[in-house]
Amino acid sequence: MHRPSCGRVRLGSREARTPAAEQADYVIERLKDHGILLSTDGPDHNVIKIKPPLAFSDEDAERLVAVLDAVLAEGVVVGSGGSVARRTGG
Repeated sequence: MHRPSCGRVRLGSREARTPAAEQADYVIERLKDHGILLSTDGPDHNVIKIKPPLAFSDEDAERLVAVLDAVLAEGVVVGSGGSVARRTGG
C-alpha cells in the first residue's frame, strides 16, 4: 500500500493555454456521483487535486483511474454559464 501526498490532473488547452475550470468542476461532480471525492486547485481552478486517504490500496488506485478515465472519455464540453454538452462526431 502506497500513499502519494498529492496527485494532479490539469485540464485546459495546451495550445491556447486556456484553463478549463468548468470542465474540471464537471469532472469533480461526475466523480462524486461515483463516490470519489477530489477537489480543484490552482489559480484558475483547472487542476484536479488527488489526496487519497491514508489507507489507499492498489485496488483503490485502479478504481480511481478507471472511473476518471471513463468520465474524461465522456467528451464533455462545458460552455459559458455552466451549460454541459457532449461532443459528437469524430
